[in-house]
Amino acid sequence: MGALDQCVNRLITAGTLRNAAIRVGKNDEILIDSYFSHTDSGLCDSTLFDMASITKMIATTSIALAAMSEGRISCDDRVEKYFSVPIDKNELTLRHLLTHTMGFGHKNLCTKGVNYDNVAEHILSIPNDVKIGSKVLYSCPGYILLGKILEKVLGARLDVLLKKYVTEPLGMTDTCYLPDPKGKFAPCNFRGRYFNVNDYNCEHLGGVAGNAGVFSNICDLTKYAQMLLCGGYPIVDKEIFEMAVKNYTPKHDQSRALGFLYVDEKYDQTGKLFPKGSIGHCGHTGQSLFVHPGSGLYAIILTDATATLARSSNDNSYDYSVVCKMRQMIHNAIAEDIGRDNKNKNLKNVI
Repeated sequence: MGALDQCVNRLITAGTLRNAAIRVGKNDEILIDSYFSHTDSGLCDSTLFDMASITKMIATTSIALAAMSEGRISCDDRVEKYFSVPIDKNELTLRHLLTHTMGFGHKNLCTKGVNYDNVAEHILSIPNDVKIGSKVLYSCPGYILLGKILEKVLGARLDVLLKKYVTEPLGMTDTCYLPDPKGKFAPCNFRGRYFNVNDYNCEHLGGVAGNAGVFSNICDLTKYAQMLLCGGYPIVDKEIFEMAVKNYTPKHDQSRALGFLYVDEKYDQTGKLFPKGSIGHCGHTGQSLFVHPGSGLYAIILTDATATLARSSNDNSYDYSVVCKMRQMIHNAIAEDIGRDNKNKNLKNVI
């Protein structure tokens, strides 16, 4: 039994997760393709998982970069170009939204009177916690606002834009907002039916938002990862993509590219597997997708960890740091298995 099998089986025994789908590849070659379940659930590469905040990368970021490629928007556009803003938001740009430096982080938007049509105005009315651009504060409201800007510029709802700009060009046949309830789902939602989005802000807005709401599977995510490894082709111009994957917050506590998490010495959830300069994103439901363009390596980890931890408590509470540690452990186990296979097969290192 390899390191990955041992690692995931320990996580299942410990009650950290119940289901996991993991794929690792290098360019067009699949190196690891593993599925784990506490029962014989038929988990496979077509099983849909709630992507949670990976939506920010798959949908909102990808659509934004495609719109930049078309010359429809610029990352230096001020938000006031699209919506009326209060005086404390005068300097706010799309770059700030993409790098989580808009001035405030998490906010619960599930307020009476806030809906899909007016949520942008509500977000812009929230006072800043810090000066714009001064600190990385992970912000779902910032991505919801970015999604509303994209809808305004491109003239359609995000679910339609996702299909037009991302899933159809890449052949991602199952990835979508508002999935068909008859599909096969992993149990990622501890608050309701599995095909309902777990993120409460997105649920409040009807299941379509810039921060969360997309469902996908290993098969489709492999196509997305390969697009990233191909420099954005065919959905993003090479010049725009190369601009996007730089570290725009090197002096901050967290490193952020334009819409991507940027792996550096401060980031530990990718363990020993991904070197500095890798990009990707995580999802609160227990998911992650990272690539290293230099080597062609990618790793997709899909789990039901957050829901599993929540269900084991009496009040749906959980320690999310356990999920973060889980990602580190799985990535390290992958690195161990790949390193051993390379040595045994006398292959050129893929890490």
